[in-house]
Amino acid sequence: MMVRHQGLLLSLVEARHRSGELARRDPLTGLANRRALFALGQSAIEQARRLGHPIALIGLDADHFKRVNDQHGHAAGDAVLEALAATLRSVTRASDVCARLGGEEFTVLSPGTDLVGATELAERLRQAIANLRVEYQGEQLLITCSFGVTASEQGAASLEQLLNIADIATYRAKHLGRNRVEVEHIIAVKQTE
Repeated sequence: MMVRHQGLLLSLVEARHRSGELARRDPLTGLANRRALFALGQSAIEQARRLGHPIALIGLDADHFKRVNDQHGHAAGDAVLEALAATLRSVTRASDVCARLGGEEFTVLSPGTDLVGATELAERLRQAIANLRVEYQGEQLLITCSFGVTASEQGAASLEQLLNIADIATYRAKHLGRNRVEVEHIIAVKQTE
């Protein structure tokens, strides 16, 4: 009876761990979700402040993604999103936090990276995604992304500030023709605790 009870307890612990992991992961892409980004991001920003290191954020949004769904169906759109996530994982470092914020919007939080390094990373990602060919039902689907990059020296900006500033740059990249990287500098940011 005791062995059976221990087995049940172990199963419950494993189920709780799996459900906790699911709460932090986007179910389609396996990337961190918004909740996980904020938890991990806050910790990374606090560490950047303590150590006086930069931290960068890259926002990216798939260009004309609605067309993929409209022309090929939502399953094709899902295949594209999965391929985008795989590309993010393959190009970024293990210490970077790649997250799907929702829809076709992603972000990369890059601790210890300044604006120049983040811009170079965004350009590598842009090129890798532009070269991506997603096979779906005998067709090759092509996708590009627009990127917005910002960085905070010594972790002075909050995650929300970084996201908002990167969004401004991403919007500008879309407005200026898509499939490009735009940079937005942080002027003066009050440090938040």
